[in-house]
Amino acid sequence: MSTMGRIGSYIGRGVRSVSGTLNPFGGAVDIIVVRQPDGSLKSTPWYVRFGKIQGVLKARENAVNVSVNGVEAGFCMNLDNRGQAYFLRERDMENVYSLTTRTSEQLATLNLKEGKNVVVFTCSKQQVDARIYLWRWDTNIVISDIDGTITRSDVLGQFMPLVGRDWSQTGVAHLLSAIKENGYQLLFLSARSISQAYLTRQFLFNLMQDGKGLPEGPVVTSPDGLFLSLYREVVKRAPQEFKIACLQEIKALFPYDRNPFYAGFGNRDTDEICYLKVEIPEGKIFTINSKGQIVLKRNTDTMSYSCLHGCVNDLFPPMSSVSSYLDVEHQSIFTITFILMIVRLVCSYVQLTEADYVRIAS
Repeated sequence: MSTMGRIGSYIGRGVRSVSGTLNPFGGAVDIIVVRQPDGSLKSTPWYVRFGKIQGVLKARENAVNVSVNGVEAGFCMNLDNRGQAYFLRERDMENVYSLTTRTSEQLATLNLKEGKNVVVFTCSKQQVDARIYLWRWDTNIVISDIDGTITRSDVLGQFMPLVGRDWSQTGVAHLLSAIKENGYQLLFLSARSISQAYLTRQFLFNLMQDGKGLPEGPVVTSPDGLFLSLYREVVKRAPQEFKIACLQEIKALFPYDRNPFYAGFGNRDTDEICYLKVEIPEGKIFTINSKGQIVLKRNTDTMSYSCLHGCVNDLFPPMSSVSSYLDVEHQSIFTITFILMIVRLVCSYVQLTEADYVRIAS
């Protein structure tokens, strides 16, 4: 057998071993639902694809049934002749980034639990699944790119797991797990296509390093098909077009006066561009190079994931301590404001000069 034939055989065996009832041109992107301060719910778009459907389906056959945590939802989706699912009265064919979501009332009927929920979409005999993550409005998110960031390279990182080879960055599971344990939520972001969503989840959450796996978190891929996603990333070399739009959609779920994104990990300049666009500080953007070295703020000093794990509490303080710090800070601001108000009242009463007021205030 030729070398290419052996490679093809390995890939085929790998895909069959992990895919199960995989629809090779279908998939679903994980959904994020955020509970607002008033208790209402907002979600990211529901991107679901079954692959191109041949011929014309009967009305009852193009209905996509939705179940969450094993319970049938009170609504369904419809399928067009491209295999793309949509909510009938909210369909927008002109703008790919305004695909439909559900109202707060409809989301409430799903009885989501905090954290991960399993959603299954069924059309005729085909089925795809995804995860719905329910987060609070005050969640702090750490973003991680996948290819070249969690894996050791962009291309081989997608190929090697299919043939049973570990191609992950050393120490990444321990670091990201420690960040999650400190109270942050992980978001896995990739320009891979929607048809790769299932395999990407399988890879991430089956990855083990010295007995430690990656923490759970939404896996957000491009809603586009395989060829368009490859064209954007390989030919145009502009994966940031999708990623920026995606992160802005997620940011819009949170109150306008707070930024949920705390830090970001990536391996390309385009990742840094995305993170800066959603206002992640430069000091919280970690870029990993091909040698597995992490560069912070383009400094010449480098470190590894294992080194970062050693100082995780400094870079990612436990959320309980962050909350305590903010409480103390707010109390201090209130105390200073109250003292200055009293000083102003006294000054106006005794009619001190401006110079006297400045001396008292200082």
